[in-house]
Amino acid sequence: FVTFAPDGPLRQISIPQTRLLKEAAQYLPHKGARRVFLIDHVDRANDQAANSLLKTLEEPPDHLILIMTAENAYDLLPTIRSRAVPFYFAPLEPEEMRAFVRARALDQPERRMALAAGSPGIAMSLDLEAYDKRRAAMLALLKVAAGTEPFATWVPIGESIGRSKSEKLELYLKVLYELLRDVLLLHEGTGEIRNRDIRRELEALAAKVQFAWIRQAVARVDEIAMLIRRNIQKTIALDALILELRATVA
Repeated sequence: FVTFAPDGPLRQISIPQTRLLKEAAQYLPHKGARRVFLIDHVDRANDQAANSLLKTLEEPPDHLILIMTAENAYDLLPTIRSRAVPFYFAPLEPEEMRAFVRARALDQPERRMALAAGSPGIAMSLDLEAYDKRRAAMLALLKVAAGTEPFATWVPIGESIGRSKSEKLELYLKVLYELLRDVLLLHEGTGEIRNRDIRRELEALAAKVQFAWIRQAVARVDEIAMLIRRNIQKTIALDALILELRATVA
């Protein structure tokens, strides 16, 4: 059993990894009848690596079982999707999550359940202190972008994010997506939000912005998420997002 996970500063599946996979796939198993390769987050493979992977998918050895995971299958090349058998994992039901959290005696169980959205792995691995730090930054971003706070409020936060070498931009974007989801649900008056402890602040944002603003915000965050692979400047990307959204507030 061999795992290929995103590697390097950009956290991607690289060409050297797919070439190594192609070479290693030809070897027979030492024990048993099969070799199993797991490509974790194959949706993080760049175009060249994805095309290299296709050669193995087109003519896999009889002894090889290739498992690939992806958060969004539609981030994959259509040729990769067409050569794979999809399995979709639904979130666990609330009672199943409650039993899981209770069995592992996790701290702040209700909050972990809300943020995990049915994923036991997230519930167990979530660093709430780090999450709260990122959430405070992204909440400040949304307030400034919605025009409820001056841009000067954001400047030191953006600079701090830009200076950090350990905090990846994608971690902030994941939190930003969650906040935008909650703002959308509150704006439309339906569904259960995940960041329940800051409900009042999110309600104030939802009352300030329009649906078109939320949709534009999500679209721009999508663009930044795609540009991460090109090693963009974090501060510049977030500053540009704020200024564009702030200009469209009704």
